[in-house]
Amino acid sequence: MNIKSKRLKRYATVLAAAAFIMSGCNASEKGAIASNDAAMQTLTYETGTLSMGTGEESAQIHQAGIAIASVINNTVPGIHVAVETTKGSAINATNVSEGDLDLALIEGDVAYDAVHGAYSFAGESLENIRVLGACYQQVSGWMALKKSGLTQVNQLKGKIISSGPAASATELTSDMVFEVMGIDLSNTEVYTDSLTNSVEHIKRETADAVHAFSTVPYRAHEALANEYETMVLGYTEEELEQILKTDERYFATVIPAGTYHGQEEDVQTFGMKVLLCASKEMDEDLAYEIARALDLNGPVYADGHKFMAAIKEKEFLCNELPIPLHDGARRYYQEAGFMKE
Repeated sequence: MNIKSKRLKRYATVLAAAAFIMSGCNASEKGAIASNDAAMQTLTYETGTLSMGTGEESAQIHQAGIAIASVINNTVPGIHVAVETTKGSAINATNVSEGDLDLALIEGDVAYDAVHGAYSFAGESLENIRVLGACYQQVSGWMALKKSGLTQVNQLKGKIISSGPAASATELTSDMVFEVMGIDLSNTEVYTDSLTNSVEHIKRETADAVHAFSTVPYRAHEALANEYETMVLGYTEEELEQILKTDERYFATVIPAGTYHGQEEDVQTFGMKVLLCASKEMDEDLAYEIARALDLNGPVYADGHKFMAAIKEKEFLCNELPIPLHDGARRYYQEAGFMKE
């Protein structure tokens, strides 16, 4: 039985919950999985299979989807999540809004545009999309050789820098940063190229710094830091405040110390969250239980994916989101004391 959010029903499922727990749910393989005391309660959502849209099979968003599906399958009584590969966030937003998917992973900027009817969603605002929880983050990260003397992004004016592949999310983010920093082609040499090629320019000292806007650690940055003494460039609090005012899809975050070899301190930066979303018509109790699952067992499955480390931070799940939380998820996070508001 595939549950579509437009036609969710409500009925008690105590026996189904008990049977689910007794079956073991493969949880024995994960000794750290939190116990599900919800099975002792009267549950009111419909049991069955939920469809989840992710991305291409080789993409991190698909890997994250598999992990999140395992979290829900092994925590929420009577629910099985079936992961579906898709063309990514934009189609996921449309499909979850229309009820063709029950759940979907959607990048924060796409979710914002969909709900507000912006850019590719102009004229078709998908106002019924809601967040169940944030799953991982993509962040702005600049790297230079340590001997360059660079420590901050605001020192890049007049340098030779890579803004990322042409027309990529990295280049678009770079352009926004350049506007805030007063960097343009009249005062700085900016080129577009792949992260791998850009890192080679850094090694040859034909470029000063390279930008990536993705999950951390970036593999090319990691390889560079393992071979050379490097510096991860940060933003000041004032610059971050201006960046967040410029685009509310972003949030302030850090690249933690130790992310790269030789990185001794946290580096202030900004990022964008990748969100687990559903329609606002999803049963409120089911949304509550999924949020609870992300809290209790998200960290267990994130251990297998470095890029999902942020899910271990309780406040990351539910604060500074680009679109609203589902009422059921909000109720859970408020009861758990995670909400800042």
